[in-house]
Order: sequence, then C-alpha cells, then structure tokens
Amino acid sequence: MTRPFTLEVLVDFLDDALRADHVWRARDVDGLMRALAELGVRRVSWAYYADERGGWRMPEFADGESSWARATATYRSLGHPLRVAVEAGHRYGMEVYAYYKPYETGVAMVAPEGSPEARTSGLLPHAGGRLCALDPFVVAHPHLRIQRRADDLPEGTGPICAIRLVKRDDAPTRVTAGHLQLWASVDNYRYERAAVPFTLTETVEPAPRDVADCGGAAVTRRGDPVRVLTLSGFRLDDPYLLVTTDFPDGPADFAHSGTALITALDAEGREVPGCIATGAGAWLAGKVDFRRWGLIFDYGWGSAVIALDAPNASGRDGFIAFARGRNPYLPAALCETEPAVQAFWLACLDAALDAGVDGVDFREENHCTHTDEPDAYGFNPVVLSRVTPGEDLRAAAARVRGEAYTAFLRAAKARLSARGVRLRYHLNMDHFRQDPPPCRALAYPANLHFDWRRWMAEGLLDEAVLRSYQLRRTMLTDAVGAEMIAQCRAQGIPIAFNHHVFDDDPWYLDEARRVIADGRFAGLILYENNNFTRTDAAGNCRVTLDVVRRICEEMGDSPRSTQSAQRSLR
Repeated sequence: MTRPFTLEVLVDFLDDALRADHVWRARDVDGLMRALAELGVRRVSWAYYADERGGWRMPEFADGESSWARATATYRSLGHPLRVAVEAGHRYGMEVYAYYKPYETGVAMVAPEGSPEARTSGLLPHAGGRLCALDPFVVAHPHLRIQRRADDLPEGTGPICAIRLVKRDDAPTRVTAGHLQLWASVDNYRYERAAVPFTLTETVEPAPRDVADCGGAAVTRRGDPVRVLTLSGFRLDDPYLLVTTDFPDGPADFAHSGTALITALDAEGREVPGCIATGAGAWLAGKVDFRRWGLIFDYGWGSAVIALDAPNASGRDGFIAFARGRNPYLPAALCETEPAVQAFWLACLDAALDAGVDGVDFREENHCTHTDEPDAYGFNPVVLSRVTPGEDLRAAAARVRGEAYTAFLRAAKARLSARGVRLRYHLNMDHFRQDPPPCRALAYPANLHFDWRRWMAEGLLDEAVLRSYQLRRTMLTDAVGAEMIAQCRAQGIPIAFNHHVFDDDPWYLDEARRVIADGRFAGLILYENNNFTRTDAAGNCRVTLDVVRRICEEMGDSPRSTQSAQRSLR
C-alpha cells in the first residue's frame, strides 16, 4: 500500500531545551506534540542525546541565549525525554522517530584553559583549554575518539625563536617593526604583552602551496609571489603566543588565510607544530577577547581570510594566535572501527527502541568533529592495524573505516528489524559527493567512505531523507541529489525532503510547494522545531513563523481538532 505524503517536524530537542525560558516538564512536551498534531504533522523525529542516561554532561554557564544549566535541568526533569516524546506523540496520533547521530557525542565547545568556565565545567583537555559538553561515555573513554595521525609531526622542537608572517600577495604593507606586538599567555587567558625585542626581516618569496579559504575560494596559488615578515632574535617558551599590531584604524592590508598566515620556528629553523586562533569560534565566540578572556583554537574555520593589521580594540579582531601542539583527538566523535564504540552505539539504539520509537533516523553530520585539519584524523591504532602495507594511508583508512561503519549499520538494521522498527538514513548531499563543499568539512569524519549505494543494494535502508545544509537551495536540481532520489526509487525506498526553515522568507513556502508537486518524495520534514515554535511554562505551544503556518495549512491535514488527531497511525 502506498503511504500518503507525510508532513513531519524534526525536533532537535537539545536546542529547544537550551533556548527555552524555563525548564521543560512533561506537560510542555505534551503541549508541543498536541500543537504539531493540530497543525497536521503526522510524524516527529526527536533527537537522541543520551536521554536514558540523563543527557550529556553539560556546562554550568550560559552561551549567549543558550543556558546549558537549564538544559541539564530539563533532562533531569523529564528523566528520559525521548520516552516522554514518544508517549505524547502517540497520544496525538503521530509516529515518533529517534533522530540518532552516532558521531554526535558532544560539541566542540572549548573553554580557555585559565578561564572560570574551564575550572567549573571543563571535562577533557583540548587545544587551548577544556571541552565542556560531552556524552558521559566520551568522558569515561576519551581514548576511543577519532585519533590524529602522528607520522607527519616533527619531533624534539624547542622554544619558539622565530615567527614567519605570510601575506596573501606581494603588495607593499603598512606593517613595520614599530607596529608589530608580541603577546603571550601560559594558560590562554588574559594575554599580556611580551617584553621581548625582535629583529624584522622582510622578503618576497614564492608561495610554497595553494591556499584556499574555508569556503574553498583560492587565496594564493603555489608559486605566486608573497610578502613575508620574519620576526627573530628572541626566545619564547610560553605555550600560547599572539601577534598583532597597534593600528587604531584601517584600511588593513596584511591579510591571508588564518592557517597560512603564521609559522613558528625553533632555534634550528624547524617548524613548531601548533594550531591557530583568529578571534572567531563556534561556541563561546561572544566571550572571545585576548585581553579580558581567551581564544578558541582549532575550531574548524581557521582558514578564513583575516587581516593581521585590523584594529584590535575588541580583542577578537586584528591578530593571529598560535598554540603549541596539535590535538591528538577530535573533540568528541568516536571511532567507528573500535568494537567498544560499536557496542556503545548499539546500546544507544536499544535505549531508543525501549522508548517505543516507530523508526530511527541516522545522520553522520555532527558538531564534534571540528578541526582546521580534518584530513589528519581517522588513524586510530585499530584502523592502522587493518591497513595493507603499501596502500595509500588515507585511502586505506577510508576503506577500513567505511567497512566498519557498514558493519555497524548491518547490526543496527538487524536490531531494528527484530523490533519492527524502520531504519531511515539521511543521504547528505554535502558530503556524499566527489566535491564536498570545503566549508562543511568540519561537520563530518574525514577519511571514511560512507558507502550509501552499497547500503541500498544490501537492503539496509527502509526509508531515506534527502538532506543538505550548504546546498539546500539547489536540492531539487543538484545532480548528486537527483542520483540519490533515483536510486531510492529504483530500490523502492521512500524518500523524504529535509526542509530547513530559519525565518519568514517566502522562499520556504515556494520550495515546500515545489517539493510536494515534485512527485518523487514521500514526505516533507520541517527542520528544526526550535526555529519556528515556542512552548511556554504552562505547556502552550505557538508557531512563531507565518511561513511554517502556511506550509502546514497547505501540506497537512489542518485544521483538525485535538480529538480527531488522537487516531493512532501505528
């Protein structure tokens, strides 16, 4: 029997909990589900975050409008949010899927080493400070995270005795020795001016490699002439250093990709391994200030173009900072090739199944693989032990890890099928392609072949979702997306369209109309709930975006009463 076109909402509940003005209770979940049912929503996908274990270990502080302490209180209040959501959804005649992201076992939130936030909420060390929001399993088993290769790092480097600052081109610069300043810190908190004299040498040299920004746009081509400022004649043992200028205004002219702008050298002229901070960040970015707080290193967008000589009064612009050493692990993502990790993932699925879900959505995209050098990760000893001598290392790692991930999906499929639960996979157009957008590299584990065509051929997918973040406005016309849809249709796999909605742009309604008229899709998923509803402390839920209301009126069964919504779809 052909299933009708289904209107869905994806609830990434941690965001709802973080941004609410109160601690959620069971009646709030009930109010949300009741309101969605009345809008004509027939299925809800509810994100799983260690629900049966009380949620993640989260910090005590707020980050802008997000209160992590309140989110912790919400998970404690509900006990098992996914179970509460399933019970409420079923009361109002909706199916409830668990939204499961195996690689999302924390976020790449790092509080500077010397900050109050790190002292009160730090869980594991990471470049620049301490990770603050992690699944308890990661805290207990940090060695199971995805590991960096070590064979490309020099050994035995000493104190920093020279710094090379590289401009994107060879045009003259206003930066002179009199304008440059060195700052340093022992704990990445409240940097101080380093009272060290230095000699400045200015040269023009050929660029040693191609450099692109975080969006993939070319910044410098190999062999192009670039201007280099070399500071030498000093010795710095501090683990953190920062280079800036004293210009109070612009126009700035010394710009380059952040990850290419600075190189630190020891007394022998060898490169000192390290990572950089540019003043930006994904979490806690509003706190960044090198004078009054600290910096976020290795956060994933370090290759963005910055200007060294921009004004720095804010403490978050006009500098480049360097931290000695590289992160040995990604922030939180676990290595799929480790047997203990696969056992943990399956235990998480068991918890979702025990909550009574109707299906499980799988998504590999995440918020805890952030790094400025994604290609360097994925080389755990268990992976290397399965590499054939003579194989290209990165290609071999991708093969080994891809086989391990496919084995996990097979086990997951068997687990779900035994309970009569459907497996649905997010086919991600951003990453499952030959030319993935560079700006999304931080959101996926690199050096891993996600063999989605094989999964279909083996019958592992009961349903699928077409998803993209970076390419979301071309999903209906993209060639890779078209192949994914065609493969699903050939295999008889229903495919839903994941529709991001951020604001009241009328484009969202137009796109929703195109999706339902397209004829190839089994449903439309509105993503995500926190963007377009608010639930108050009395359990009353309201839609905050008119465009969502319009989509529901046109696509759903609305208007329909709460009483009529209580028919069961199971």
